[in-house]
Amino acid sequence: MQKEEAEKHLKLQEQLKSLKQEHFLWQLLNIEKDIEKANEDMDAEDNSLKEILHELDNYEAEARKKNKEQAGYMKEIQQCQRRIKEKQSRLDNQSDLVKLKEEIARITSKIKSANKELSKKKEEKRRHAQELEKLDNDLKDVTKQLEDLREKSQGAGGKLQLVDSELETYHQIKEEAGMKTAKLNDEKEVLDRQQNADTETKKNLEENVQQLENRKQELESQEKQMQTRLKKILDSVGKHKEDLTKVRKEQREMKDKLVDSRRKYDMLKAKINDLDNQLRELKADRNENERDVRLSETVKTLKRLFPGVRGRMTELCRTTQKKYNLAVTVAMGRFMDAVVVEDDHTGKECIKYLKEQRLPPQTFIPLQSVRVKPVTERLRTLGGTAKLVFDVIEFDRVLEKAVVFAVGNTLVCDDLNEAKRLSWSGQRFKVVTTDGILLTKSGTMTGGTSGGMEARSHKWDDKKVEGLKRKKEDLEVELEELGSIREMQLKESEASGKISGLEKKIQYTEIEKKSIEDKLNKLKVEKRNIEDEIGRVKPEVQKLVNVITTRASKILSLEQRINDIVDRVYKKFSESVGVKNIREYEESHLKAIEQIAAERFNLHKQQSKLKYQLEYEKKLDVGARITKLESTVLNLKKNLKEVEEKQNKLKSATETANSEIGDLNEEVQDWKAKAEECEKDIQVWKKKISAATSNITKHNRQIKSKETLIEQLTQRKQEIVEKCELEQIDLPTVSDPMETESSSQGPVFDFSSLNRSLQQKSKQSERDKIEAEFTQKIASLMSEIARTAPNMKALDQYDAVLEKEKAASKEWEAARDEQNRVTAEYNKVKQMRHELFMDAFNHISSNINKIYNELTKSNTQSVGGISSTHAVGGTAHLNLENPDEPYLYGIKYSAMPPTKRYRDMPQLSGGEKTVAALALLFSIHSFKPSPFFILDEVDAALDNLNVAKVASFIQSKSCGGARLERNVELGSGFQSIVISLKDNFYDKAEALVGVYRDSDKGCSRTLTFDLTKYRES
Repeated sequence: MQKEEAEKHLKLQEQLKSLKQEHFLWQLLNIEKDIEKANEDMDAEDNSLKEILHELDNYEAEARKKNKEQAGYMKEIQQCQRRIKEKQSRLDNQSDLVKLKEEIARITSKIKSANKELSKKKEEKRRHAQELEKLDNDLKDVTKQLEDLREKSQGAGGKLQLVDSELETYHQIKEEAGMKTAKLNDEKEVLDRQQNADTETKKNLEENVQQLENRKQELESQEKQMQTRLKKILDSVGKHKEDLTKVRKEQREMKDKLVDSRRKYDMLKAKINDLDNQLRELKADRNENERDVRLSETVKTLKRLFPGVRGRMTELCRTTQKKYNLAVTVAMGRFMDAVVVEDDHTGKECIKYLKEQRLPPQTFIPLQSVRVKPVTERLRTLGGTAKLVFDVIEFDRVLEKAVVFAVGNTLVCDDLNEAKRLSWSGQRFKVVTTDGILLTKSGTMTGGTSGGMEARSHKWDDKKVEGLKRKKEDLEVELEELGSIREMQLKESEASGKISGLEKKIQYTEIEKKSIEDKLNKLKVEKRNIEDEIGRVKPEVQKLVNVITTRASKILSLEQRINDIVDRVYKKFSESVGVKNIREYEESHLKAIEQIAAERFNLHKQQSKLKYQLEYEKKLDVGARITKLESTVLNLKKNLKEVEEKQNKLKSATETANSEIGDLNEEVQDWKAKAEECEKDIQVWKKKISAATSNITKHNRQIKSKETLIEQLTQRKQEIVEKCELEQIDLPTVSDPMETESSSQGPVFDFSSLNRSLQQKSKQSERDKIEAEFTQKIASLMSEIARTAPNMKALDQYDAVLEKEKAASKEWEAARDEQNRVTAEYNKVKQMRHELFMDAFNHISSNINKIYNELTKSNTQSVGGISSTHAVGGTAHLNLENPDEPYLYGIKYSAMPPTKRYRDMPQLSGGEKTVAALALLFSIHSFKPSPFFILDEVDAALDNLNVAKVASFIQSKSCGGARLERNVELGSGFQSIVISLKDNFYDKAEALVGVYRDSDKGCSRTLTFDLTKYRES
């Protein structure tokens, strides 16, 4: 029984083996047929693809030809538009014409004023001649009077002659008369002195009254003139206010028109920008971020405004192979987005425009002035995969200096080990690998793919682009028809200028009016005071007149008494010498002599005065001023003629420019028509290229699918063969494979043992049916074999294979866990580094504005002897160029001093840079406080005001000052040694250390001084 079961078991196994052999052969036969069919289909697809590629090359060549032709047309359009813009800018700028009009008005006014002055000077010259003639006649009259007076004095009678005895008697009698009249003479002398004093006082008072009367008349005249001037001013104010109302009305109308035009302009501009965005979205990379969009728009604007702008490096260059994209990006670094310009001037104009428009800063590379080192030729012969980054970039040779400046002698290679060998062994080089790892000469190595510049393209709808372009052109035409907003702004600005001028005139007139009214009030007060003074002085004068009259009668009485006494004494003597009265004779004779002397003195004085005045008047050069004024009038008329000629020329040039602009616009339209025709042709070729590209993609996809199918079938075939080997099933093979036409690798199986029905071609449904039959038969035999006897040996083999599989899985899981652990530790360290850096940066960034504000802020009190001018202080802030990867980029530090506009740090003054640097230093100190500072002449570039501010800040944060004023945000206190030569810095210290040279010992010595004893409370 056991023998029959064993034989049956072996027979069933043989049947199963034979059935499996037949099954596997049938499967291999179908696989061979499928592979052969797939190869035929793939060959057909390859042939079609080659034909399409040939057509695509032709299409692209035609498209390039049309693009080149269109570029020529667009260049002509740009040149015409640039010329139109230049002429339009000259037309829009009407300042020259306005200046000429103002110059003509100014010169005309000067000519009128000079003519008026000339007439005045001529009248003065005529009056001067009359004055000279009058002075000459007066001098002659005075001279004649002197001669008459001389003759009169010579013809006068001589003095009374007495003999010696008579003279002695005369003196005795005169002495006797003097003794008898001494008392009366003394009394008369007293009265004479009083009379002279009162007469002098009366004279002074009368002169004062006369001066007051004159001043009163002068004030009345001034009051009359001021009243007239005030009336004119009031009339002028009324006229100015009327003009101001009229101009304001015109300005409102112009503003409304300007607002309406600007609203339409903004609306049209917004629509055009929207269309541009849609066109860019259809054309540009979908992964393009907002920053790249802004940079692209900025560069386009710069290229449109400044002819010398060529574009960004990413637009002007491309790599020879796609694998070098990341390497070139890392090698260029921050110069990847640099803008290439022709010269320094263009770069400066671009930077000025970016500042005015408050656009992000950009780097500019001027081709004419950039300094570069030549490429080292021997680096091209290093061997291996090493190449110069310069050699893997395609660009226009005109841009060679810019590319060399961006990448220098940097090398690129495929393998990291080769890069290490080049960078760190022997002569060191800067090397970058194709996967973006950068190795520098100093030994640092940077890896990662952050900031890659690889771009993708996508399909877009040609019809939609054409429609958007047509819509954009219509909007641009409507925008041009809107008119020049600049011209409206100029008119509105001119009206604003007129309003400002009228307001200033009204303001000045009101001020003058107020001044005149104040002067009138002062004149009235002064006039009233003068009248009061006259009323007070006149009674005093009258009183003095009465006193003088009374005293004169007394003096006359005394003189009569004295004369009577003297006559009695002289009576006998007078009779003896033959004179009726010797006293009267002496008095009349002496009086005549004195009168003649006084008259001669007055005439000499008058003669000298006339001579001096005549000499002075003759020296006056009245004609020189007239000659100068006549020359000035001639020059002004000449200048007026020249300005009028310039005005006529400018008007003629404006008309010519308008005519030329019209011609240029017609030329632009012609070029645009040709460019549009080219654009239509280009769109046709692009459609063909797009269709060909779609077909190429389709054929490539078909070829790829066939290759995948062949690979799957080959893998399936290999699995069947391996399964046969595992189950120890021998498949029949052809002894000589060369006899067959099979191109497959490996053994060639002999399918002749299969039934004819299985060798025939069959559909997939028939294959599925046959497969099901084989499967059912094999399952039936295996179930029957399993019932007869279990296969223990196969179970043992399965257990061994299962153990191997478990060991391999365990090893794989251990490796994966290790990888995850290392990755987690790396990410943890990376995150920790980022957090530590950002904690420091955020703290410093938040405190730097407060510290800089405190360093630049002035209190209401004076600081260091200098009064404050700004109590707000400046602002400062830090910005990361790349917040995600702060280590790959820099930090921008910006500081804006108080009352000043924003400027870059290099453009600040030395003192402003010093204050900004100290603010950064103290901000870093506030994060990780340092217990000790040494500051060496940090105040060298500071003025006294900023020295006082910095000194006060350091004093508040140092030791005692910090204890009094604690601020956790701005940092705790610290000790500091400050080296300074400015007294308003070191006088705030707690102690001074002075260093001086000891001449006797030939060495340096120090002096110390404790200032805490003298600290202000």
